[in-house]
Amino acid sequence: MENRPPMTVTVSRQMGSGGTYIGYLLARELGFRYLDREILKEAARHLGTGVSWLEPYDEKSPGIVENIIRAFSFGTPEMGPAMPPPLPVYEKDLFATECKVMNEIAVKHSAVIVGRGGFWALRDRPGTLNVYVHAPQEMRIQRIQRVWKISGSDRAREMIKESDRRRAAFVRDMTGLRWSDARNYHITFDTGLIDLSSCVSALVRIVDKVTQRLDSGNDVPSLADNLP
Repeated sequence: MENRPPMTVTVSRQMGSGGTYIGYLLARELGFRYLDREILKEAARHLGTGVSWLEPYDEKSPGIVENIIRAFSFGTPEMGPAMPPPLPVYEKDLFATECKVMNEIAVKHSAVIVGRGGFWALRDRPGTLNVYVHAPQEMRIQRIQRVWKISGSDRAREMIKESDRRRAAFVRDMTGLRWSDARNYHITFDTGLIDLSSCVSALVRIVDKVTQRLDSGNDVPSLADNLP
């Protein structure tokens, strides 16, 4: 596949659905670059700041960031009020930079990009396959308990609720779209019905078909027309 034009698979996922693992296995199977935190690191380089400064803003909506800053603007009674850290960049500036990074990567390398609104960032690139991974809540709770070694289901349930709220708000505020809208994606997987290995196997076959089409000089239609 090394002689084929670069192709990108974006993976949007619900917490506990196994989407991140699917993305990792798919990249390994295809020999693609796997990109998650590397995008944040490269965005930090573009913006001339450290990754630690950007982490509170990454994949979060402005409202959530404001709440974080507000919470930390009040120190403990023993220490008195604490000044919030200086803001190195606006949230939308970070997102715009990450979109630029993702497009730069897509031009040069075949890659699997997890999260960060990749489906939107690469919406005008025909050689992109957008995937959404979801699962029933109870299965997600069980996976979170297993991965994070949490004994009670209540904490796992709250983690999922907060993650869903945060990701939905991020996509809404950055793109104006509904995160879970199937029209944002070429294909979706319910991992409550389809096991992770089968999802990866199906995607390998789909990517092979798409790259064959690219080889033949035919563009793969983007989803730009589906998006507002």
